[in-house]
Parts: sequence; C-alpha cells; structure tokens
Amino acid sequence: MKLNTILQLNFWHNKRIQLSLWLLMVIISVGLHMHNFNNFLIYKFTFWHALEQKSLFAAYPLDHSDVNHYGPIFSLIIAPFAIIPSLWVGVFLWHLALALFLWWAIKKSTLTITQQTVVIWLTAHEMLNALGMSQFNVATAAMIALSYSAIHREKEMWAAFWIVLGTLVKIYGIVGLAFFFFAKNKKKFSLWLVLWTIILIAAPMPFFGIEYIGRQYIEWAVCLVEKGGENLFSDFQNISLLGMVRKIGYACSAGLTEYYNVYWFKTTPDASNWWVSTWNDLWLIIPGLIISALPGLRFKQYQSHTFQLMCLALVLIIVNIFSTGSENSSYIISMIGVAIWFVAVPWQRSRWDYALLIFCFILTSLSPTDLFPGYIRTFWIRAFALKSLPVVLIWLKLVWEMCTRDYAQTVCLTAQQEK
Repeated sequence: MKLNTILQLNFWHNKRIQLSLWLLMVIISVGLHMHNFNNFLIYKFTFWHALEQKSLFAAYPLDHSDVNHYGPIFSLIIAPFAIIPSLWVGVFLWHLALALFLWWAIKKSTLTITQQTVVIWLTAHEMLNALGMSQFNVATAAMIALSYSAIHREKEMWAAFWIVLGTLVKIYGIVGLAFFFFAKNKKKFSLWLVLWTIILIAAPMPFFGIEYIGRQYIEWAVCLVEKGGENLFSDFQNISLLGMVRKIGYACSAGLTEYYNVYWFKTTPDASNWWVSTWNDLWLIIPGLIISALPGLRFKQYQSHTFQLMCLALVLIIVNIFSTGSENSSYIISMIGVAIWFVAVPWQRSRWDYALLIFCFILTSLSPTDLFPGYIRTFWIRAFALKSLPVVLIWLKLVWEMCTRDYAQTVCLTAQQEK
C-alpha cells in the first residue's frame, strides 16, 4: 500500500488524535522521569541564580548535578516555570509548553496538511526522548522551522527574531541564517537581525543588571569552548558523525578494553595514542560543510518551494551530525529534518528511501529504549554514537538529491491532491 493511500485514512489526519498523541508524550515523559528532574533543576536555578547575581555557569552540587550551558536570556524564558512552587507541576507545564510550541511550529509551517501529518507521527517518539530530559531542543527545532516559515511568507521581522532568540539560548539556532538566500528583502532581513540581536541581548539587563549580564555573556562563551573539549569522548555527548569517527577510531587504535575504560570514566584518553594525537574533527567538518553547501550553487532551484524545504531539512540534520554537543535528546531537531526530507519531495519515494527511513526510525529514535538489549544499547550504539549513522546516510542522500534532481519543474503529488 502506497504512502498516500495509507495517509487517506481519517485516523491519521484527526487533529484531536494527533494532539492527544503529543499530550500523551508529555504525560509519559513526566511519569517516566519523576525520579530525576535534574535538567529542569538546572534550568530553574538559572532564574534564581540570576536574581541572586550568581554565575549562571558555575557548578552548584547542592542544587543539581552538571552545569548550565544556555545563554543569559534563558533565565527570562524559564522564569514563569521557575517560580512555580511544585516541582512536578513546573516540569509538567514546561514539557507541555515545549510540545505545544513545536506543534504550533509544524502547523504554522509551509508543509501541506498531509506532510504535517507525517511529520507529527514520525517525530512523536523522538519528542518523547527529548522531553524525557526536559530539553530545550524541542523549542530549538521549532525556532529553526519558524524562521524558514517566516522567510517564505516574507515576514522578515519574525524570521530574524526566531534566529536570534534561538542563537542566544543555544547556538544551534544560528543555522537559520542559511535561509537568508531565500529572503525577498535581504536588507530588511539584515536590519532586523541587527535590531533583534541588540534587543534580545539587552532583554535580561533591566531585570538582572547591565554589568551582571555582560559578565554572564563572557562566561557563556568560555563555557561553550570548554564544553566542546569535554564532549569529545563523552558517553552521552558527541552523538554525531564526528563522535562516531573519533570513538570508533580510538577503539580501533587503542583496543576495546582501553576505550571502554575511557567510556566509563575509569581513565582519560591516552594522549600519546596516535589517533588521539593526530585526528582533528576539522577533517570532517570542513568537507562536510562544503558538501552541504553544494546544493546552494543551484541558483535556478531557489524559487522552488520544495527545494527550500529540502534546505530546511538539510540544516535541521547537520545541526547534530557536525556538532560535538549533540546528544540523544537533540535528535528531535534532526528527526524533524528527516521527516521533511521523506515527505516533502515532488516525487514518489523509492523502496530504498522507505528502508532508509525505517532504519533511521529504529536505530536513531528507538535505540535509547528497552526495545534494544541493554548491552547492545550501552556498549555499542551509545558507546560509538551509532544513533547518528542513519541520519548521516540520509544527509548524504539528501545532498545528492538536491544536487541532481529538478525541484523547479515538478509539483508535489500530495500538494496536488489536497488542492
């Protein structure tokens, strides 16, 4: 049965069922993690630490483990949830707000109704993964999507707002600048980028003080640089193409036992090891970014809406595979991109494309769950960042399509049917 035939069933299109599914993900995310709300505590205390004029990026072991890595403006965003006395209520409302924000971003997108349906169903479980850690990545995905939607509708002010806000909270939002080439009024868009940068950098200052916020921006920059070094062999970070190559390379050069000792924090990587001393992530990052930029040379395709949607899918995907900060919960961003790649093209997907999507859903989205044996999940998939593998393959397929297929002279079949 073809995808279009399956999607004609009313069950999939029913908005109440779709919304109920996402609300169910919120409830499950709170219920499964009621014993550990550490990430939310980190977020909550950014507001209180800002009020107390304390560093937003220092360690506070009496309050929570780990440290904050979000920009100073996040202390304002989290404020309505931080002041709620009940931790459980605060967590539930935070998860609900994140889910509804991404829901709204998808519904406000330029995707057709059928395409929105596919995206919602395909990414529901990955959203559960992100909500389970109370992560802001859900909102990051929404902001990137909203920035493109605003560009397409010639609402440069809002496009610039979402890009700047996303960047100042978590640097991933900066990828929205890729949509600059689709802006009809580039001067207006550039002006709004400058204005929103000034406004949003200054936004926390009336509440917490100019000098204090200025110091926190400096601390944030230092914190991000240090975090990049810490992520290289992290068990829960660097789940990317960079991490996969670095970790597999070290295991091959030093041996599995030595690698697992590093993986379990029993020892640090051997600095004298030839792989550690010679390998540089730039050997992947630079070619990867060049490859990702190749579709940008197809200027005649710029006017095609479907080509632009593939650009959106592309930036959503590369956010994770070329970042040492990528983690299990950040893949909600890339899974939105994968779903758009699959459904928003102006041709019927092949069996190989279906197989690639299924492979991605199983290994990328389901691998953190108990559907996978604990040993395989821990010692292979997580240890070697294999969650990123299907997304890397889809990235290569997407770039190839964008460099070879004609988006300008074809019309999406699903869009025609809906019209």
